Amino acid sequence: MPTVDDLLVGFEQYIDARYSSQNTKRVYLRDAKDYLDVSNNFDLNGVEKYLHALFDRGLKPSSIVRKFASLSVFFEYLKERGLVDKNYAKLVDKPKAKRELPKFLDIDETIALLESVKNKRDRAILELLYSSSLRASELLGLNVEDVDFDNLRVRVKRKGGSVVYVPFSERAKRFLVEYVGSRNSGPLFLNKYGRRLSDRYLRKLVKKYALGSIFKDISPHTLRHTKATHLLNSGMDIRLLQKFLGHSSIKATQIYTHVNLKQLAETYDNTHPLAKDE
Repeated sequence: MPTVDDLLVGFEQYIDARYSSQNTKRVYLRDAKDYLDVSNNFDLNGVEKYLHALFDRGLKPSSIVRKFASLSVFFEYLKERGLVDKNYAKLVDKPKAKRELPKFLDIDETIALLESVKNKRDRAILELLYSSSLRASELLGLNVEDVDFDNLRVRVKRKGGSVVYVPFSERAKRFLVEYVGSRNSGPLFLNKYGRRLSDRYLRKLVKKYALGSIFKDISPHTLRHTKATHLLNSGMDIRLLQKFLGHSSIKATQIYTHVNLKQLAETYDNTHPLAKDE
């Protein structure tokens, strides 16, 4: 059996190859170390011991479920290395975490937020976040060469390492073209030092514009939820929305069915008024 240090080094390489978000990788590695501090067994008994330890700490069900999501990735790594035959993190009965409905903006709020942004870069960021319903890590990982202006799509690295093309609107294209200018390579969105934006900066940016325009404290993920809700409300089929959002399971997409579904939208450009450039 490899040492704890060897396992953590190998796991770090494993998640580096599959995830782009530094925050996600840091959390997965931290939770794997936490497991190894509690249990040195990789069977069902070892996992149950860890579960009991989390209960003893007084963690909320949602926190335990989140830690087990990390642990499941760790056990997939162990399977790949031939150290376990099953993902035992998936086999224990975990507490049921109450899932909150996603927060989203209505159409008027969305328009007010977007049109309040006068800075070229920031307008391009918010327009693309909304238009393509991107996760913050997906947007921050983009390079200029990932943007296909001719076909109105952007190449995105999803969770798990898969690479897909996600559409964006003519409206978003207009602001992206204005911001990118003559650049043809390198990070898409730059800070004042010419380096890639950080997750922390992006969250502060979105919060600033939202508080200043619609008096709401929102995050980049709120814009993702907003687009998903608008698409469903405009008639997009939930299976198509699942693919658009990059959800591996339809259960993750079904949380958006708190809005009334209409008929399947004929094309992406017809799903919402903001998808068209006036």
